[in-house]
Amino acid sequence: MVLNNIYLEKILKEIPRILGLLDKNITSPTFGCFDRNFWHYNISDFPCVRFQEAVLTLSLLYSLDFPNNTYFQNNIILSYINAGINFWCKIQKRDGSFDEWYPNEHSFVATAFSSYAISEALLLLKEKIKDKEKILEHLSHAGDFLIKNEDFTAVNQIAGSIIALYNIYLLTSEEKYNQGAKTKLEKLRNIQKEEGWFPEYGGPDIGYLSLLIDYLAKYHKKTKNERAKKIIEKALDFLVYFSHPDLSFGGEYGSRNTKYIIPSGIEYSAHFSKSARMILTTLRKALSSDLSIGPYNLDDRYLAYIGYTYIQAYYDFYHGDLESPIYEREFYRYFPESGIIVKSNKNFYVIGNLRKGGALKIDFKKNNRSLRDSGPVICIKNKIYAPSLDSYSHIHVNEKFETENKLSKISFTKMTPFKNLIFKLFQITFGRNKFIGFWVKKILRDLLIPYKKRGKILAIRKIYVEEDKIVLEDEIFSKNKIDRIILGIENPYIFIPSSRYFQIQELNTYMHLIDINKAHVKIRREYNVEGEEKFIY
Repeated sequence: MVLNNIYLEKILKEIPRILGLLDKNITSPTFGCFDRNFWHYNISDFPCVRFQEAVLTLSLLYSLDFPNNTYFQNNIILSYINAGINFWCKIQKRDGSFDEWYPNEHSFVATAFSSYAISEALLLLKEKIKDKEKILEHLSHAGDFLIKNEDFTAVNQIAGSIIALYNIYLLTSEEKYNQGAKTKLEKLRNIQKEEGWFPEYGGPDIGYLSLLIDYLAKYHKKTKNERAKKIIEKALDFLVYFSHPDLSFGGEYGSRNTKYIIPSGIEYSAHFSKSARMILTTLRKALSSDLSIGPYNLDDRYLAYIGYTYIQAYYDFYHGDLESPIYEREFYRYFPESGIIVKSNKNFYVIGNLRKGGALKIDFKKNNRSLRDSGPVICIKNKIYAPSLDSYSHIHVNEKFETENKLSKISFTKMTPFKNLIFKLFQITFGRNKFIGFWVKKILRDLLIPYKKRGKILAIRKIYVEEDKIVLEDEIFSKNKIDRIILGIENPYIFIPSSRYFQIQELNTYMHLIDINKAHVKIRREYNVEGEEKFIY
């Protein structure tokens, strides 16, 4: 297999699944809709606009001439593309925005990302797109919304709006969209941390950082903007530390727990970034063996969202020599802004987030085993407490790594028929107002991202990384007696749609469920170079 066919091989197998999401009935009022839950199952009462990003996947396949490409210049595929774009126009709000998760959301991210996909399809297929003038009016309306609004809670969205605005500028020649892109790029540059990352709900996240890099890479490819290039390089110099010897990426030590890497921005950036070339060594190998998050284990929603990036990775494939991955070196690095430590020696590769209760990933280099540990989970009278991202953590970094923080009380918020009824009634009445809609979104984030609910249980974690041994010590102080402690697992408790995908590496576990009846407990675990554990309680 030719190396750059890795990306085509992985995405082509999933195209029938993408086409299965599409309403292909030309007589249907929802012809062109990719949200199967809406047009077919009737379990959603509005269409999620982001499913329409699959239009770009089909547009790239329609344009790509390679052996046995069934979709190349196929008129049926072209009719689906046009239908998908027209449906995107049909569901736009009066203010130019779109909905992703609930009615009258007026979502900035959905508007930015879907506008990029639709505008890119127009730039790619040009006159093959019907009703182009009408579509340009809808894109301009979306561009006006993006210029007036922004959402810095998750900064990757701003990067998406930059390339969307620039594409709209290319299509309309209206300078306000070009200037809007430049203005948001400058804001993005001012937000970037000295360590290279961008805040995603308060900290760095690996998957979303790769998404931000991807959108900025698309912008740089078209503009050669030097500020964008410097932002990308700085971000990659941070991202490079978070590929692992077991060929996985990211995880619970990130603010949003994601484990994927968007490939096209990394391939493009490899032409000027050594860090990108280091990441690619692992990424290509991981994809070829199905060991990283890829099209094969994405759900339908995120396959529609990011499927096209695998075709773009084929287009932007870097054919030069790659670099050895950073985990093959021996080094120690502490990132004080994020609270993340990375230590690599001949036997171990250790990443820990000391601002997240010491959530860590340990790779045992001799046998590719790994330990994923999000910190102690405490059960008291049917209530759950666990570490979360905490800017108030007390961190000590010397011969050992130590963090002290208060565990958060975890709530498992679920929708009920009554809650759903009240919420929908509110959204179709008061929620029609854009400003009320933004207020509702903030409330929902506070409910689903429970980082502020710090409890009174104190947890101290100490991490000792020696040449031939790793020691983890957890000490818990509680006013009430603890019923159970769970250790050695990943426990993602916040709602992040693009997290919690399965990887085969997860089947290697060091989980401990310890039933106790004490208010104070200290547990010690030791690991040798083979990953063998000695448990002391």
